[in-house]
Amino acid sequence: MIIWIASYPRSGNTWVRSFLSTYLYFKKGNTVFENIKKIINFPNINHFDGIFEINEFSEEELKDKKKKDKKKFEISKYWISAQEKINLNKEITFLKTHNFGGSLEGNDFSNSENTLGLIYLVRDPRSVAVSNAYHNNISFDKSVDDLLDEKIFATNDGNLLEFRSSWKVNYLSWKNRAYPKLILRYEDLHADTFKNFKKILNFVNDFQKIDIDDVKIKQTMNLCDMKSLSKLEDSQGFHEKLFNEEKFFRKGLVDEWKSKLEEHQIKKIEEAFYKEMKELKYL
Repeated sequence: MIIWIASYPRSGNTWVRSFLSTYLYFKKGNTVFENIKKIINFPNINHFDGIFEINEFSEEELKDKKKKDKKKFEISKYWISAQEKINLNKEITFLKTHNFGGSLEGNDFSNSENTLGLIYLVRDPRSVAVSNAYHNNISFDKSVDDLLDEKIFATNDGNLLEFRSSWKVNYLSWKNRAYPKLILRYEDLHADTFKNFKKILNFVNDFQKIDIDDVKIKQTMNLCDMKSLSKLEDSQGFHEKLFNEEKFFRKGLVDEWKSKLEEHQIKKIEEAFYKEMKELKYL
């Protein structure tokens, strides 16, 4: 069965995966980046082997928007089949995703037969807008517009299309699922890392008995803090970094948006997401 580590992009997903994979799977001599490969992205091309032949867009499809859009939706027909294949191992599998958790073209992203639980990371959308702009090398205006776009697809690190939708739809799609869940704000993880990483381990312990040790938590935190991850990226690179991205582990700040976004950009986000931001105490 699957435990999802889900989030809108640039919301702490990689940080949580680095901690959890290092805590659970650490082997002497392995780096954090080797550990993190234990929690891979879904959808991933390997998950669809023998289920759905995934091809690049043809020249005709690239020119014809209707055909291109139709092909984008095709993968959703096979989400459940791919997860059933994963769960044949009868083990708990942690998977990362930025896909929204709802239904696309009548096809559910997952179901209770395949999902054991989920950890959802949510971050102030104003901070997400800044981080996403640097990550994708785009303007803040473009980043804000992407955040609000309920129809947005993007290519993930497994080179497959994810339907991410808007920040709001992504958050609500996972929040409203009936699975056992732990929703964590990035800002709380930043403010009290020990307490919130321990929350994650206690959540996992409900499904898979693990040793929860305070000393080990602190040691893992030190290996996976932003400075350590940034330093490791400088020396080894990071396999999830985009080709046009200067640095994956940039700053990870909480309120950088206050000095980066203009008033009209802030207002646009706050008006679009007022109810959810209020609920999450961002306003």
